[in-house]
Amino acid sequence: MKRQNIHWILIVGADLIFLIFSGTAVDRSFGHINKSKVQSLQQYLPPGDINGWKRNYSPEEYVGEDLYLYINGGAEIYHEFGFQRVIVQDFKNDNEKSLSLELYEMTDSESAFGIYTFKRGDSGEVLSLGSGGSLEDYYLNFWKGRFLVTITGFDSDDETILGLKKIAQAVNDMIPDSGEIPDFVNLLPDYGLEKEEIKYFKGHLALFNSYPFFNEDVFFLKRGVRGNYSQGFSVFIFEYPDEKECRKIYLEAAQKFKHSDRYRDFDMAGGQNFVVSAQEGKRLALEYYRSYILILLGDFTGKEKTDILDRLKAKIENVHCQ
Repeated sequence: MKRQNIHWILIVGADLIFLIFSGTAVDRSFGHINKSKVQSLQQYLPPGDINGWKRNYSPEEYVGEDLYLYINGGAEIYHEFGFQRVIVQDFKNDNEKSLSLELYEMTDSESAFGIYTFKRGDSGEVLSLGSGGSLEDYYLNFWKGRFLVTITGFDSDDETILGLKKIAQAVNDMIPDSGEIPDFVNLLPDYGLEKEEIKYFKGHLALFNSYPFFNEDVFFLKRGVRGNYSQGFSVFIFEYPDEKECRKIYLEAAQKFKHSDRYRDFDMAGGQNFVVSAQEGKRLALEYYRSYILILLGDFTGKEKTDILDRLKAKIENVHCQ
């Protein structure tokens, strides 16, 4: 017996859009499942009948590089965030409607939060599940501790949506872990911050999907965050081990911006900051401060740029003084 696993990843570039599609049919009898570890993740699966929804087929688990067998073409982003393993369980009700539950175990709660911000949409229904949840169309995501839970329906009927929520609550009750949003996120200024749109990065793939500064990894990113603001701009913060490395990467990135065909009107206002215009009509202001690269993206005046970057630097100072 086979089931169809469907995954879409949208990557938006400056002049092109890549749509990566994976429609891999996985054979239930194929011997790639790690039998020795299935039981330990099964403890987080809801038992029995959940409001008429019952397990369909046996659960599958994919560990480490085996994730490529499950979502060939989209596994890289999970590994970037710190993927460990995933268990997959299908459900069906008496009306022949189907749901698919995926329980991802990540390296830690920071990794789970990061992949959650990557997968959730910006306009979904906020749910009180785990440490944060969102429902959009006919798929639901929430994170709790080191786990990301994704439940997918195959239509947006009320019956399906109710099933998504009931199964999500049952899984939530099975997971004892808890997790907090990384302190690093708190560097974003609060005023006007759209908290449900925060994106957390642990590498170039997630950053490129959020905003494609360059195709290559110019910022050598290991940890970063993006905040969108109601005033119409976005703030990016990239963290580095020390100020020396941060300055080096900043200066190399400045040369990339200066000589890129995508950006124009390069203006190095000082050794620590510069401004460029992007093709889509937005402006970018970049500055390094201590061990952070700070980026402002949007339509802003010189005074607005100074005010926003000053607020960012004040937040950073508060952290370093504690």
